[in-house]
Amino acid sequence: MDLWFLFSILGYTIGAVAGILDKYMMNRLYHPVTTVLLRTLFNAIFLGTAGILFLQLSITPSLLMLAAIPAFLLAISFVVYLRVLQKKDASEIQPFSQSLDTLFIFLAAIILLHEPARLENYIGILVIVIGVYLVLTEHITKVPRLDRNLLIIAALVPIDIAYALLVKTFLGTADPIALAVSIYLMAFFMLGIISLLMRRHIHRPAGSLKPQMRIVLVASLCAATAAAFLYTALSQAAASKVYPMAGISSVMVFLLATVFLKEKFHKHRFIGTIIVVFGIYLISL
Repeated sequence: MDLWFLFSILGYTIGAVAGILDKYMMNRLYHPVTTVLLRTLFNAIFLGTAGILFLQLSITPSLLMLAAIPAFLLAISFVVYLRVLQKKDASEIQPFSQSLDTLFIFLAAIILLHEPARLENYIGILVIVIGVYLVLTEHITKVPRLDRNLLIIAALVPIDIAYALLVKTFLGTADPIALAVSIYLMAFFMLGIISLLMRRHIHRPAGSLKPQMRIVLVASLCAATAAAFLYTALSQAAASKVYPMAGISSVMVFLLATVFLKEKFHKHRFIGTIIVVFGIYLISL
């Protein structure tokens, strides 16, 4: 088994836990901007500490400047995603969002980065479309309706593509951990400014941030570990191979949301999620 493949599996599996914790916080109406602000800060702290202790991490001003654009894209996408997550089940949003990103990042990597693809990869695209249909529909014979929240997620796809391709391009010269820490630091800095400007509109739930901090710390530890694995995988393999492995995350989120968040289990949506994973497997071949 190639190391990039193992790193991808570990990264997306651990990342699913962070995703469920994000939904837990959104269910309790934590503000998305505050949540992402804390998440990016602690992600940077956890990854940066590990990098300094074990990898001789070095963050330069030029790397921080390089990370500014992907950090801006990450901050926007993450805040909007959490806003939608407050209104929709994680077991519905995650497969839909992940599938769209996988489809278009795969195509963009082929067209813009000139990465190779085979027939089975394109068949995988069709399979993913079928799986997404099952995930979105309330009944297998009823055409799914794209509501406002799903359209917002679809509108995030260009931002996610730009972020993914920039990260892959920068990893050609930058250390994976150093780049991840730089992106998180810059995202925290940008969101800090936004948070100050929006301080009158950001209403924290009763009980202050203390209970939220405990969840954020665990979520950030998972997210930072996942990022370390995924950035390392991206430094070793093509984007069109690594990003499609995200189907693992969709299955894990579906199962964890059903068990721990008590979201309603829909058999056809579970089947659709498995089909999405199979399509993603075909894309990754």
